[in-house]
Amino acid sequence: MEKITSLIIFLLIAFVFASIANAAVNTQYFGKSPSIIVSLIKQEPDQVEPGKQVEVSFKLDNNGTTANNLIFEIVPEYPFSLLPGEISSKFIGTLGTSQEGKQSVIVKYKMKVAQDAVDGNHEIKVKYKNDNIESWITLEGFKIRVQTHDAILAVEKFLTVPAVTAPGDKAKLRIELKNYATSLLKDIKISLNLDKSGDETRPFAPVGSTNEKVISYIEPQANLPIEFELLVDSDAASKAYKVPLNIAYSDILNRNYSKTNLVTIVVGDIPDLGVTLERTEVYTPETSGNVVLRLVNKGNPDIKFLNVKVIQNENVKIIGADEVYIGKLDSDDFSTAEFKLYVKGKDIVKIPVQVVYKDANNNNYKENREVELKLYSSTDAKNFGVKKNSSFGWIVTAALVIGAGYYFYKKRKSKK
Repeated sequence: MEKITSLIIFLLIAFVFASIANAAVNTQYFGKSPSIIVSLIKQEPDQVEPGKQVEVSFKLDNNGTTANNLIFEIVPEYPFSLLPGEISSKFIGTLGTSQEGKQSVIVKYKMKVAQDAVDGNHEIKVKYKNDNIESWITLEGFKIRVQTHDAILAVEKFLTVPAVTAPGDKAKLRIELKNYATSLLKDIKISLNLDKSGDETRPFAPVGSTNEKVISYIEPQANLPIEFELLVDSDAASKAYKVPLNIAYSDILNRNYSKTNLVTIVVGDIPDLGVTLERTEVYTPETSGNVVLRLVNKGNPDIKFLNVKVIQNENVKIIGADEVYIGKLDSDDFSTAEFKLYVKGKDIVKIPVQVVYKDANNNNYKENREVELKLYSSTDAKNFGVKKNSSFGWIVTAALVIGAGYYFYKKRKSKK
């Protein structure tokens, strides 16, 4: 029994020593040639933006026999390029096993990312060789993360057709969005805020669709046209209206963005200013008197800074001031301007009038008009009752008759 026990103990001890010896051999020898393992262990920064610099670190491990004259090289391709002065091929020398101390090494490169690089993971290649192999061994699948800091979707431009819309008419609001990011943007929502804001009303109603548009996605660096059709209220005041434009979207990492811009819609119409004769004291040629002009705002927009001027010509001479400043003239309202004129000619004389003003949107207007003044002969003027006989003439005639009668009466009496 004791012999059997001793034999078992001996066999166990022999097994343990054999295992230890085998482990030592496996630690020191990993095959008949070098076995280089390359790992991308670090990218700084972790997400590099297009147009920026990035430093990448590779770790080389040798799990085989000693590698002599080891050369490691990075193969940069778009969108990466080495910085000036950076060398792609680096001589490592000897890379041994763990028993020889130098089993691994870190190799670093600084590169620049192209400005137009698309967001995402971009692959980069490396290669190496040593004395044990005749040709380069190329390794692929190393990925560098490129990501813009903010995915920007902006309003590139907008316009309305027509540029100025009259009350009661329709306008098309055309908006062009641009994706400034280098990655796809998705779940895009664009809406117009047409609600009342304080005392400010926005006199617009969407036609044909709602005030919101939904777009599935927009490609990197692409433009996206959006169009709203709006009906302007018939009683809308003529001016520029600021309308909030709300934009919401997401990037490929499902980060959400929202922003509010302002677009302007101009409401207005061409002013309709009438200039006519209100009343006159001049009815016959070569006479002077006051002439009153009537100015009527027959259009929808208000008129501002209205100035009226009579232009002198061969038939119309101005006595005194030649222009009158009226100022503001509201829609469906009128005002008058009075001038003292000397007029000659016959039948109908046209009085040249110049009006200068601005509309509600500060557009300038300068117009020349002609106001007709009808002239009569003295006889017709008396017959029509627009010119009365002069009482002074009758007085003079009566005085002459009485004086003559008194003179003859005295002369006759003196003879007697």
